[in-house]
Amino acid sequence: MSIKPKKGVYDLPDYVAGRTQEEIKQKYNLTEVYKLASNENILGPCKQVMEYLKDNPDDVNYYPDSDALETRNRIAQKYGVHRDNIILGNGTDQIIEMICDCFIENGVNIVIAEPNFPIYEKSALKCGGQVIKVPLCEPDFRQNIPEIINSMNRSTKAVFLASPYNPTGTILTEDEFLDVLKNTDKDVLIVMDEAYHEYLEDDRKIDTVSFIKENPNLVILRTFSKIYGLAGLRIGYGIADREIISILNKVRLPFNVNLIAQKAAVIALENDWYASRVRDEITAQKEKFYSFFDKSGIRYLRSHANFILVKTGDESNRIVEELLKSGFIVRPGLNLGIPGYIRVTISTPEINDRFLERFIEIYRMAYR
Repeated sequence: MSIKPKKGVYDLPDYVAGRTQEEIKQKYNLTEVYKLASNENILGPCKQVMEYLKDNPDDVNYYPDSDALETRNRIAQKYGVHRDNIILGNGTDQIIEMICDCFIENGVNIVIAEPNFPIYEKSALKCGGQVIKVPLCEPDFRQNIPEIINSMNRSTKAVFLASPYNPTGTILTEDEFLDVLKNTDKDVLIVMDEAYHEYLEDDRKIDTVSFIKENPNLVILRTFSKIYGLAGLRIGYGIADREIISILNKVRLPFNVNLIAQKAAVIALENDWYASRVRDEITAQKEKFYSFFDKSGIRYLRSHANFILVKTGDESNRIVEELLKSGFIVRPGLNLGIPGYIRVTISTPEINDRFLERFIEIYRMAYR
């Protein structure tokens, strides 16, 4: 091709999405396939959201409110902040892009743990920035906060943290979070990605939003894609100091969050009890996984999200392939930067039972 992209485009890392159910059905001639790879809420959204989606198809001929006032007002009410402290994105991915579009350029860097959600790196590189990667602690795969702090330098413009952390399900303690606040220069953004926040037990939650007033360089990211079950509608949000939000709005595209997503998010927040019910169900199902793995002698990481990282060793590729043939899509650890593991999204009790039964058969066959 004679038309060439600008410098660096070919060097950007690819995002490897999870396999689709239709793809696996066709490839292996299956009628039933269970997707346990992308950390969606398999239970789906609450019934009130489902009723809205079913009963309001006529809304799609209208442009959405570009400022998403109703949705931002409802989020602001939930957290006790002003709506000017909130920005919406087509998923939090878009807000990460906005952050890098506004603050990252040639000569500056971001600091992240590694392996990590690839959008941080991709967004920074796209803007000409560099990426400093700090390996996770072993063997518990937690973010190495002392080393992350030590890795920041005069060219650092942002540090990206996550709690719970994807792909391991580990979390930051409040002391670790406070250490980052204390030891990060005020001209460096601290971005806390809390996509799985609602899955945390109440005594494990850090009220990160309450720290924004005294730390105007702090940005909190949360989403409706996970526990609220709206992944297909693509809506996430950021909470930060008004000046930060005002800057991000300079690069935000108009109508970036569709009308259906905005209204579904409002209804989801009006029925916040459902998120607690989903969390309790997922927590109970995780305990079933832990008990099963313990009895079977299989190593895993206890998770604070809706997925579990399971050690499958040198035969991981074979195990993943056999699971696909059996109709179970899981995330290979190799794709996540953690070879020798698989990541399994917690599903309904019935699907979980089927998965565990087939998984142990495949695992034992692989290592007999």
